[in-house]
Amino acid sequence: MFVANDHEQSILAADAHRENQYTCPGCGQNVILRQGQMRLTHFAHHAGTDCHLFSEGETKIHLMGKTKIFNWCRQNHLAVKLEAYLPKLKQRPDVLVYWHHHRTALEFQCSPISYERLEQRTKGYRINGYKVWWILGPTYLTSKLTLEKISKFAYFQKSLGLFVSFYNPQSDQFIVKHHITQDLFGKLKWRDYSFNPSKSAFNGFFNRIRTDTIDAQPDRYREALELQRRLLGRYTDKHLKQIQLICYAHHLNLAGCPWVIHAHDFRLPMGEHIPLEVKIKFLIKLQNTTRSHFSYQMLAAWFQESVQNNGLQFPNAINSQAYDELNFREWLQSLTSANLLKYNQNHYQLINSPFWYADITQKLRHFHS
Repeated sequence: MFVANDHEQSILAADAHRENQYTCPGCGQNVILRQGQMRLTHFAHHAGTDCHLFSEGETKIHLMGKTKIFNWCRQNHLAVKLEAYLPKLKQRPDVLVYWHHHRTALEFQCSPISYERLEQRTKGYRINGYKVWWILGPTYLTSKLTLEKISKFAYFQKSLGLFVSFYNPQSDQFIVKHHITQDLFGKLKWRDYSFNPSKSAFNGFFNRIRTDTIDAQPDRYREALELQRRLLGRYTDKHLKQIQLICYAHHLNLAGCPWVIHAHDFRLPMGEHIPLEVKIKFLIKLQNTTRSHFSYQMLAAWFQESVQNNGLQFPNAINSQAYDELNFREWLQSLTSANLLKYNQNHYQLINSPFWYADITQKLRHFHS
């Protein structure tokens, strides 16, 4: 650990002296100042000491990362503490900083953490008036970006969409994977932006994204061919098999699904149910209804039926239900742009039923770029 108490005053290991006595902020027991050329200067407990709050099991990368983050905050004249112990929460964020008028815990996460533990810590910070920003270390950066990782560590901001933050202290590179979404078949998509951390770099990054045009329009013709290829492939995935069975039950050909299926990607990842499944289920409901007028609430309920029990939660999103609605609005816009629905006097009117083609050949014949 980098911080100890010197007569009730916190002191950094880098500013400490061997001749003085220091105690652990967590357990109150005496600690040793360790200095050397091979390791970062730090405090350590005596052998056999049992302290659950300040562990010596941290990796060199983790120690280096939180030290660099702390120094960066100090250099930019931010009110900051390293390893500040919060007695009420019984938690010790790596760095505690006053950032944009908020007390913010910066957690530099290098080791695995369960969803339950992360959710517990996030709620603890939030209930006690702190914001928390999970920043992932190099081990996460070199591994595959998965739905599980996104669910744990992603944040949502209007200018960035869904994003996850990484930091590599060895190269001093801050990496943001932003506008994370899925293609029709569930494959994750995102944009990368990397920079050396500084106040101007962070401000420039956020301003840059606001002026960027994020085009979520896929190559519809190629996507339709890809769907046919996957359906005819030797190893059809379980999601496509399930969707194909749903279509067969209604005497429909999945490869001949309406072109609106290939419209804009959803704003957020869907989780267990891939976007293709959600869209197909919704269109089948729309095709089989005897109604011609719908309220927004009714159509939203249909959409929720298609995505329920999806298993994708965002503990760092304060109002994840509102974020989920972004996907529905995107889909509703696609349906109105395709002249299937029309908004009229506080309700939606069905003006054209979704048209399903007999096969991919007939579908491609009616392609309009």
